[in-house]
Amino acid sequence: MTSMRLFLNLLFLVSGSLATTAAGAWSVEGQVVAIVSGDTLRIRDDRQVQHTVRLVGVDAPEKFQAHGQRSIDTLRKVAFRRYVTAEGQGAGSPKVGRVRVEGRDIALELLRLGAVWCDPSRSQALPEGDRDAYAAAQEDARHQRTGLWRNPQPIPPWEYRAGRRK
Repeated sequence: MTSMRLFLNLLFLVSGSLATTAAGAWSVEGQVVAIVSGDTLRIRDDRQVQHTVRLVGVDAPEKFQAHGQRSIDTLRKVAFRRYVTAEGQGAGSPKVGRVRVEGRDIALELLRLGAVWCDPSRSQALPEGDRDAYAAAQEDARHQRTGLWRNPQPIPPWEYRAGRRK
C-alpha cells in the first residue's frame, strides 16, 4: 500500500511539472548584461547563460526613429547591470515576459517615463488589470508631455516599421 501511494505521489508530481513545461512558463533571475533595444535586454543567470528577453506589452521606438536612442538610454538607466527577475509564457527567442528590478515592473516604469508605447497587440499575456495600468501610465506620460510625448504627433513604432517596408 505504501509503495502504491509513493508511486501515485510521484506520478502526480511528474504530471504537475510536465503541465508547467507544456504551458511554456519560464522564469530567469540574473544580471542585465546588455540592452539590445528600447524594449529588449539580455540577462545572464547564475550559470552564466544569457537570455534575451523582450518586455511584454510595450513597443519601443526603432533605433533610428525619433526618440529611439532615448528609449535605449532610458532602459539602460533603469536596468543595466541590475539584478532582475523575468517571467513569462511561451518558447522561442527572444523570450517575451515581464521583467522586474527590485520588485518594480520595468515596462510600467518605461511607460511612465515616456520611453515606450503601450502595445495592446503585445499585451494579451498580461492580466486585464495590468493592461489597464500600462494604458493609464502611457496616458499620464502623454498628458505630462514626458519623453516621446514631447513630440506633438509621435509615430508609433509599428506604423514606422510599416512605412519603412513600403
